[in-house]
Amino acid sequence: MGAALAHLREAGMPVDVVHDAAGARGSFFASGGQDCLVIGPEVQPALATAVAATLQAVDPGLSVANFGPPLGVGARSTRVARLHGFHPASRAGIGALLRFLRALERRQLPPQP
Repeated sequence: MGAALAHLREAGMPVDVVHDAAGARGSFFASGGQDCLVIGPEVQPALATAVAATLQAVDPGLSVANFGPPLGVGARSTRVARLHGFHPASRAGIGALLRFLRALERRQLPPQP
């Protein structure tokens, strides 16, 4: 995922990198939410499904770009990019990910009272 992360950062997209469910939740709440959850091909399907389901329970509009196998029951999204046919370090994989992310509407946090 290193090449994909570098391209995302070069494109000016903020990226949080986590390695477990607790890190994903912490990062999500610390940043006030995310526009998209990107799942690498090395992430175990059970963990990927659990993280997606947990974050989508808080934010049902959270989009998912998944380089791994299909997510299990419990994970859902209004916008899903199934990228398991691409390697995230390949030009095609990076291009597919960037096209998906650029097509997403950037969500704004509501103003604080």
